[in-house]
This record gives sequence, structure tokens and C-alpha cells, in this order.
Amino acid sequence: MTLKDILAQLKAAPWQSDAEIEAFAAAAGELQAGDVPKLLDALAISRGGSADAAAHRWRCQAFLKLAEKVSDKALFASYVRALRTSDPQLRAVLAQLLPRVNNVAEHPALVALLRSPDGGVRQAAAQVLSGIGGKTVFDLLSDLVQEPGFPGRSEALDVMVSVAPQHSVPALKSVLAVGTPAEKLKAIGLLLEPRCHSKDPAKAAEALAIAVGDAQEGVAVRALAGLAALASEQTYLEHAGEPLESPNLTVMKAAVEGLKAFSSPEVVSILEGKLRSGPNVIRLAALDALEAIGTSDVLVPLAEALGHAQLAVRARAAEVLSRLSRAGKVELARTIIWLLRSRDVNVRRMAVEVAQSVRDPTGELWPKLLAHLRDEDWWVRERVMDALIDMAGDQLVRSVVGYLQDPSDLVRRWGVEALLRLRAPEALGALVRTATGDPDWWVRERAVEAIAALKDPRAVPHLVNAMLGAPLLQVACLQALADMEAREAAPHAATLLGSEDPDVQLAALECLRVLNDPAQNASVEPLLKDPSAEVRALARELIARWRTEGGESAVTVDQPVAVLDQLLVAVAKTDGDDLILAPGRKPVVKRFGKAQPIAKNVFSAERVRSLLVPHLSAKQLEDLEARREVDFSYRVESDSLRFRVNVFHQLGGLAAVFRIIKGVIPDISSLGLPPIVKDLAELPHGLVLVGGPTGSGKSTTLAALIDHINRTSKRHVITLEDPIEVVHERKQSLVNQREIGTHTGSFSQALRSTLREDPDVILVGEMRDLPTISFAVSAAETGHLVFGTIHTVSAAGTVDRLINVFPALQQDHVRSLLAGSLRAVVCQYLHRRRDGPGRCLSVEVMLNNEAIANLIRKGKAFQIPSVISTSREAGMQLMDSELMRLAKEGKISAEDAYAKASSKKEFERLVSPEPRPAPEAKPA
Repeated sequence: MTLKDILAQLKAAPWQSDAEIEAFAAAAGELQAGDVPKLLDALAISRGGSADAAAHRWRCQAFLKLAEKVSDKALFASYVRALRTSDPQLRAVLAQLLPRVNNVAEHPALVALLRSPDGGVRQAAAQVLSGIGGKTVFDLLSDLVQEPGFPGRSEALDVMVSVAPQHSVPALKSVLAVGTPAEKLKAIGLLLEPRCHSKDPAKAAEALAIAVGDAQEGVAVRALAGLAALASEQTYLEHAGEPLESPNLTVMKAAVEGLKAFSSPEVVSILEGKLRSGPNVIRLAALDALEAIGTSDVLVPLAEALGHAQLAVRARAAEVLSRLSRAGKVELARTIIWLLRSRDVNVRRMAVEVAQSVRDPTGELWPKLLAHLRDEDWWVRERVMDALIDMAGDQLVRSVVGYLQDPSDLVRRWGVEALLRLRAPEALGALVRTATGDPDWWVRERAVEAIAALKDPRAVPHLVNAMLGAPLLQVACLQALADMEAREAAPHAATLLGSEDPDVQLAALECLRVLNDPAQNASVEPLLKDPSAEVRALARELIARWRTEGGESAVTVDQPVAVLDQLLVAVAKTDGDDLILAPGRKPVVKRFGKAQPIAKNVFSAERVRSLLVPHLSAKQLEDLEARREVDFSYRVESDSLRFRVNVFHQLGGLAAVFRIIKGVIPDISSLGLPPIVKDLAELPHGLVLVGGPTGSGKSTTLAALIDHINRTSKRHVITLEDPIEVVHERKQSLVNQREIGTHTGSFSQALRSTLREDPDVILVGEMRDLPTISFAVSAAETGHLVFGTIHTVSAAGTVDRLINVFPALQQDHVRSLLAGSLRAVVCQYLHRRRDGPGRCLSVEVMLNNEAIANLIRKGKAFQIPSVISTSREAGMQLMDSELMRLAKEGKISAEDAYAKASSKKEFERLVSPEPRPAPEAKPA
């Protein structure tokens, strides 16, 4: 086929497949070198006069098949010239052909194409240069990349690194001085590739050092990271000094993060300085760097960070310590102690969680912890003991007993407290020696309590000897003998009834009441004339009981105590809730919401007074006269019944209401509460309120919630009650119960001290005034879970009640606090069942979500019911909906539902009588 025929075919582009192209190339045969430029010109002309892109692709493919057979180096210059002006299709073909006709003498012309403003041309030239390589190409490019404004610098770097990566470092270094920010970033990235720096990392690091002070933030940050990866510590610190003090926080943070790669004391010292100087973003970066270093040197700055004023810094430091200890990089015992030193309750809680979560199968951790505790603050020792008891149990006894010989009173106090909690029989001997020989009275008393907790009869003689020989221990020993129910000690207790100390007298009487030895009747009788009303009342009770049990008439004894107990026992036996005593009326029992007489005789004002006054202490009598009412708790020992009592003045004289306190805490699942209420006990923090009228079961609900926490989690619970109704024994949690008037002077006094007692959960018996409500909101806001009762019957009413108790100028701020801290409101009623005996519960539940929080902030609590009604899938429910359901199911009466409903109209059809049919007209 002649050149003319080839050109005609090339112009017509009749091919439709690769096979046809192959046939054309075979027919054309081999071209002469001089024919190839003519074909290139034809391609340019055809492309210029044709809009058919598909035809042009076929032409380029045909040209490739023809030209690849010709290997004359003279074509290199022609191909380079064509490359400068060719389209992308032809450019790709030329890039394949140029290496076939490589001509070193023409390399400068090809390199010059990297100056083209057309990125496509530069890419094609770089592709060819990477393929042919060579020293000439490398040297030419080395000169070009140093030129300011060189457009092909990026492509040139790719070529150089592909040709001779380890020799490219000087060129990359020069780019960091003259390149654009994007080119500098590319140079840094290439320097960090192992192919460039593997043989001489120091040389690459030297190159990177140029860019750490670059004016462009991104370049400086990337260079610092690279320098940290490649440089020695000395080199990094030499060049990172200025960035570490940079006013640009992003650059300073990058310099701090680079310190992760090193671990010398000098680096730790620098990070310690950054923790002090800040700001917080730098402090947090420094903490991350300390975690990466992870040597024992980091413990000092981390411990200092635990006491930082900023919560974010304290919390991050605690997390870092926790992770390092779990990973075994730092000593776990020291870590836990340092965490426990923190002033932040969340950090201290984390320490306990760390201690409890780490298994100690080899028994190596707990001795270290115990050794560290010797010189710690008492509150640190108390907190870590929880974890130690879980971890080591009775193995602790021998070590703890050793602390009973410590010269420090505080350490000995902690040791005896630990033994009290361990209740290990093998500690009996040490406790007896401590109870009779320790110089500190507090240690002796707690040792006596620890002995009582063991309930070991071998200890009774020792307690009796201590009681009779040490006047300061008499009250503690009497209580211990009572706790042990050591009846053989009753005669010894009776000898103390003549004590001049009224506290000892009362303790002896209380002990005899528990030991219940009628043989001591003669010793008790003289106390019927004691000047103390409390002593007289208790003496009367004991003598009445013993004479009754012995078959004698109790008439010779002042009767009121026995009568009151009989009435209270009758209330319990009839399943009543309250005993109401009022002058001029019969005693009344309130049962299932209805009041009815429980005795035949009317009680005069004097009779009621004689029933009540013997049970009041001198302080309570003073309060009764001053405030005209008083609250206290009362116990009927013979039947183990407890009552909450309110004595008050009214028209005609004194009156009282005794509310029975159930001794058994019901399981929360058995109360008929919605399942979501049980989940409220799992909340980490926030305010949860239980509302309802008197007698609606609020206290029972809260007692069940606290019991659920006690059984399922390890938390510190403090309750503030007036009075204590339900006693929570220690299970999983530590529950400290404080009774207002008995264990603390007032609610306000108890509230002030509660937050110093490191609680996780706080129960406020009743939210009734501004100080109490303000405390609850503040405590919830600071990370505690707070439960409380309130006398409201709806969630919306509860929110309004909480806000309106504050002065008007504070209410906007309180709305904002409440929107963030309130977690739930549960309001409830107790109803007499219509379908059988007993009572059932109706409950309204509001869970604080984004919509409700927004309404609280805007003061639109009246819209809360509409949100509750549309959020049943989230666990919320309206009181009216529950009342309607219970009425329709026949569980409560329609009248009861109507009386307690907010929207009466919805319930009118339930209580309206059916219309009677009109009488038929008589025929005339």
C-alpha cells in the first residue's frame, strides 16, 4: 500500500473494529521514518476539519499501529513538537511512542514541555520522562524545580522521585523554599515516603526543618508532623522551639503533638509546662502526648492535671491515667490513688470503676493499693476500700489488723472501720484488744461496733468487762450487747440504770428492751419517777410489757403507753395506713382512703396528751411549743412496727397522725409502675421527681427506686428524710440515711454538708421550700442523681411549682437550669380497686426530651401535656389517659376517675346516668 493510499485511508477512517485496524496495519507494511511526520500532519488536518470524535480515535489507533514499527531516533524531536499541540487522544499515543525512539540529545526539548501552561501537556511529558529517566533528565529537572514560578514543579517532583527517589531530597528541600503551599505540601509528603528517606532520614528531616516556620499554617503543621516522624529528639526540639510558642494555636498544637514521638524527661517537662500555660486545646493535646509517651515519668504531670480548674482537663487526665493503667504502662495502684485524690467527683468515680473493673487473679494489686493508703487522706482510704473489699475480701484482714497498731489515730480509725465492714471472725482478738486498750475513744467505740457486727458469743464477756471497766465505752457496749441479743448480759446492763449519765440510762433501758429479761423489772421500776420524760416513758413501756407477758395486770402502771401500742397494732392488723388521734373524738383508722373509728371510747384532750407526750424528748417538746407541731418516728417493739408521726396543736388540744411504715421494701416491678420508671434508677445524673397527694405512695416508689439502685449498682446514696421511713441495708451500694432532727439539725444544714460527702445519688424526702428546691436543682446540675417528692399531681404543675418558688428575677435562669437538669417527673394516685380488695395505681410520666426542655425554657409548661400525649412510644403517659383506661377496665370507679381527672369533660359520659325512656302515652 502506497503512502498516498495510507493517507487516504487515514483521512476516511473507515474502521469499525480492532480487527479492521490490524488488517489495515498489515496491508500498509513498514513505513519509512520520513513518512511518520506526514501522517502526523494528516492527523492534525483531519482532526481540525472533522467533528467526529469516534473517527479521530480510530485514526489515532491506526497511527499507533503504523508508527510503533518505526524506531528511528530522529522521530523523537517530531513527536515532542507534536506533543506540545496535540489533543488528548493523540497525546496519549505520542506518550507511548516517545520511549521507543528515545534520543538523549533531545531530552531538553521534552523537559521544556513542563513549562507549558497546559496541564495535560505537562502530565504527558512527565509520563514520558518517568519512563525514560536518566541522569540528564534528573539534572535538568533539578535546576528547573528551583526556579520561582515554574509551572511544572509538581510534575517534575513526580518524575524525579520515580527516577531517583533517594537523590531527590535536595530538590524537595529547594521546593520547600520556593514552592507554592500546595507544592510544599507535596514535597513534604514525598519526603515522608520511605523510598525517599529510608537511607538517610536525617537528611530528609533537615529538609523538613525548613518548613516548620512556614507562614502557611497547613505547611507548618504538616512539616512538624513529618519532622517528628524522621528527626531525632534533639533535632526536633531545636527546630520546634519557635512553633511551641507560636501565637497560632493550630501550629502550637501540631508542635505539641509532635512530642508524642519522644519520651525523655525534657519532653515530659515541656508537656508539663504546656499543661500549666494552656489554653485548653493545648492542654488536651499535651495530655494526648503524655498518653503516647506512657512511661512512669508522665504520672507527675497527669496527677497535677487531675487538680486542674477546668473540668475538661481533669476528665481527660483521668481517662489517660485509666487507659495507661489498664494497658500496664504505669503502676495501677498509684494510678488509682492519684485518681482518688482529685477534687472532681467524676474523676474519683472513675478511679473506683478502674479498681473494680481490673481483675487481680495473682493477688498483686491489692497489697500495693493497701500500702499506698497508709499516707493518704481519710476520704481516699474510704473510697478505695470498696474496691479492695470486692477485690480481696477476707484476705485483707491480716494486713488491716496491722493498721490497728499504727501511731496515727486516723489510720487506726480507718483500720477499725475496714474491719467493721469486713466482718471477719478472725479479727475478733484484735478488735477486743483495740476496744479495751486503744488510746483514742473513737477507735474504741468503732471496735465495739465491729465486735457486735461479728455476733460471736465469745465476745460477750469481753464487752461486759469493757462496759463495766470503761465509763466512756458504756453506751457503745450496751448498744453492742443489744445488737448481739446477748440476753445473758441483761443483769450487767441493769446495773447501769442508776448511772448519773442520762445517756447511759437510756442506753441501758434500750438494751434491756431488746434483751427482754423480765427479771430486771425491779431494777427498772425506780426509773418511773426519773426527771427525764424519755426515761420515764421507756421504763413504763418495759414494765408494762414484762407484766403483761408474765400474766400480771398492767393497771398498776401508767396505762397510756400500752394503749397507744394496742391501737397501732390494731391499725397494722386491719391493713390500715394511718391512726388519727384528736381530742373529743374516737381514734380513727384510715384504710384504703376511708376513715373509720377503731375504738369505742371518745378520747379527751387530756387522754390524747397523755398518750403522746411521754414519747417526746425534751427537744421535741420545746419544738412542739415553739412551732406548734413536731415530726418524729415511733416504733412498737413488740410487733416490730414503725410509724411516722406528726403531733400538732389544733382546736381543743393536741392531735396526732401515725402513718405506718412498711418494713418490707417492695420490688419496684411489683408496684404497678410503668416499666420506664425502673429505668430512672440507671440515670447517671439529673433530677427525678415523684409527685402526688398525701397517701399516694410517693415514698414507696422512691424507696423501691433506691432499693433497686442498692441491689444493682455500686454507688454512694445519701437520703435526707423527715423522718426515716424505710431502712436500706447495705447490698451493692452504700446507703447513708439521715433523719432531720435526729442526725442533723435542719434540712438546710443537711443540704449544705451533703455535697461534701461525695454522694452519687441524693434522696431529698420532700421538696417543699426554696432552699430545698434550689439545692436539688444545683446538685443535679453538678453531676448527681437527685430524687425527691413534691405535692403536685401533674408534670406541668410540677414544672410550674419548681419555677414559681423562685423570685421573679431568677425564674428565667432557673428555667434554663431545669431544662438541662430535669430528667423525669412521675405523678401518681392510689385508688380503691373496684374489682376486688386493695388499691391500684394511676401514673403520669414525663421524660425530659428536646421538645419538653424547649417548653420549659420558654415558660410554656402548659403545653407539656400535648407533648406527653404524642410520646407514648418513648414511655410517656398522661394521667387522664391512665384514669380513662383503668375506669374502662373496671379497676376503679368512674366517679374516682372523674374526681382526679384534669379534663373533666372527657369523663362526664362515664358518670352521667343513662337517660330514661319517656313513658308511653295512655289512650284517651
